[in-house]
Amino acid sequence: MDSVRVGHGYDVHRFGGDPPLMLGGVVVSDQRGVLGTSDADVALHALIDALLGAAAIGDIGDLFPSIDATWEGAASLDMLRLVSDRVSTAGYRVGNVDITIICEEVRIAPH
Repeated sequence: MDSVRVGHGYDVHRFGGDPPLMLGGVVVSDQRGVLGTSDADVALHALIDALLGAAAIGDIGDLFPSIDATWEGAASLDMLRLVSDRVSTAGYRVGNVDITIICEEVRIAPH
Protein backbone atom coordinates (compact mmCIF):
# COMPACT_ATOMS: atom_id res chain seq x y z
CA MET A 1 0.00 0.00 0.00
CA ASP A 2 1.27 3.47 -0.87
CA SER A 3 1.86 5.82 2.01
CA VAL A 4 -0.60 8.67 2.32
CA ARG A 5 0.68 12.19 2.85
CA VAL A 6 -1.47 15.19 3.62
CA GLY A 7 -0.67 18.83 2.98
CA HIS A 8 -2.64 21.81 4.18
CA GLY A 9 -2.53 25.02 2.18
CA TYR A 10 -3.94 28.40 3.08
CA ASP A 11 -3.87 31.71 1.26
CA VAL A 12 -5.42 35.15 1.74
CA HIS A 13 -5.35 38.21 -0.50
CA ARG A 14 -7.08 41.56 0.07
CA PHE A 15 -9.43 43.01 -2.51
CA GLY A 16 -8.09 46.10 -4.23
CA GLY A 17 -5.88 44.88 -7.03
CA ASP A 18 -6.50 45.18 -10.73
CA PRO A 19 -9.11 42.86 -12.27
CA PRO A 20 -9.69 40.11 -13.10
CA LEU A 21 -10.36 38.07 -9.97
CA MET A 22 -9.10 34.52 -10.57
CA LEU A 23 -10.20 31.50 -8.52
CA GLY A 24 -9.02 28.05 -9.49
CA GLY A 25 -7.83 29.32 -12.85
CA VAL A 26 -11.27 30.75 -13.67
CA VAL A 27 -12.14 34.44 -14.06
CA VAL A 28 -14.95 35.05 -11.55
CA SER A 29 -15.03 38.84 -11.81
CA ASP A 30 -13.77 41.28 -14.39
CA GLN A 31 -14.78 44.16 -12.10
CA ARG A 32 -12.77 43.26 -8.97
CA GLY A 33 -9.27 42.09 -8.28
CA VAL A 34 -7.07 41.23 -5.33
CA LEU A 35 -3.62 42.41 -4.37
CA GLY A 36 -0.73 40.09 -5.11
CA THR A 37 2.51 39.61 -7.00
CA SER A 38 1.16 37.01 -9.42
CA ASP A 39 -2.46 36.79 -10.59
CA ALA A 40 -3.23 36.23 -6.86
CA ASP A 41 -5.44 33.17 -7.40
CA VAL A 42 -6.04 32.23 -3.75
CA ALA A 43 -7.51 28.81 -4.57
CA LEU A 44 -4.52 27.72 -6.64
CA HIS A 45 -2.06 29.27 -4.17
CA ALA A 46 -3.60 27.24 -1.33
CA LEU A 47 -3.42 24.11 -3.51
CA ILE A 48 0.21 24.81 -4.42
CA ASP A 49 1.11 25.27 -0.77
CA ALA A 50 -0.68 22.05 0.20
CA LEU A 51 1.08 20.03 -2.51
CA LEU A 52 4.49 21.37 -1.54
CA GLY A 53 3.79 20.67 2.13
CA ALA A 54 2.58 17.12 1.50
CA ALA A 55 5.75 16.36 -0.46
CA ALA A 56 7.89 18.15 2.17
CA ILE A 57 9.59 20.26 -0.49
CA GLY A 58 9.04 23.75 0.89
CA ASP A 59 6.17 26.15 0.62
CA ILE A 60 4.81 28.65 -1.87
CA GLY A 61 6.89 31.49 -0.43
CA ASP A 62 10.09 29.48 -0.89
CA LEU A 63 9.42 28.66 -4.52
CA PHE A 64 7.70 31.88 -5.57
CA PRO A 65 9.00 34.69 -3.32
CA SER A 66 7.03 37.92 -3.62
CA ILE A 67 10.28 39.90 -3.81
CA ASP A 68 11.30 38.07 -7.01
CA ALA A 69 10.15 40.09 -10.05
CA THR A 70 10.08 36.84 -12.07
CA TRP A 71 6.65 36.10 -10.63
CA GLU A 72 5.14 39.57 -11.22
CA GLY A 73 1.83 38.93 -12.99
CA ALA A 74 2.53 35.19 -13.30
CA ALA A 75 -0.39 32.87 -14.03
CA SER A 76 -1.04 30.62 -11.04
CA LEU A 77 -1.88 27.76 -13.42
CA ASP A 78 1.72 27.95 -14.68
CA MET A 79 2.95 27.97 -11.09
CA LEU A 80 0.79 24.89 -10.38
CA ARG A 81 2.27 23.07 -13.39
CA LEU A 82 5.78 23.73 -12.09
CA VAL A 83 4.83 22.48 -8.62
CA SER A 84 3.10 19.42 -10.07
CA ASP A 85 6.32 18.54 -11.91
CA ARG A 86 8.35 18.94 -8.70
CA VAL A 87 5.94 16.81 -6.69
CA SER A 88 6.08 14.11 -9.37
CA THR A 89 9.89 14.28 -9.52
CA ALA A 90 9.96 13.84 -5.73
CA GLY A 91 8.13 10.54 -6.27
CA TYR A 92 4.61 11.50 -5.25
CA ARG A 93 1.27 11.57 -7.00
CA VAL A 94 -1.87 13.45 -6.04
CA GLY A 95 -4.81 11.28 -5.03
CA ASN A 96 -7.37 13.98 -4.35
CA VAL A 97 -7.76 17.58 -3.22
CA ASP A 98 -10.50 19.54 -1.50
CA ILE A 99 -10.60 23.34 -1.59
CA THR A 100 -12.88 25.63 0.42
CA ILE A 101 -13.22 29.24 -0.72
CA ILE A 102 -14.56 31.90 1.63
CA CYS A 103 -15.40 35.13 -0.15
CA GLU A 104 -17.62 37.86 1.26
CA GLU A 105 -17.77 40.35 -1.60
CA VAL A 106 -18.01 38.51 -4.92
CA ARG A 107 -20.60 35.87 -5.75
CA ILE A 108 -18.72 32.79 -6.86
CA ALA A 109 -21.56 30.24 -6.96
CA PRO A 110 -22.28 30.83 -10.69
CA HIS A 111 -18.74 29.73 -11.50
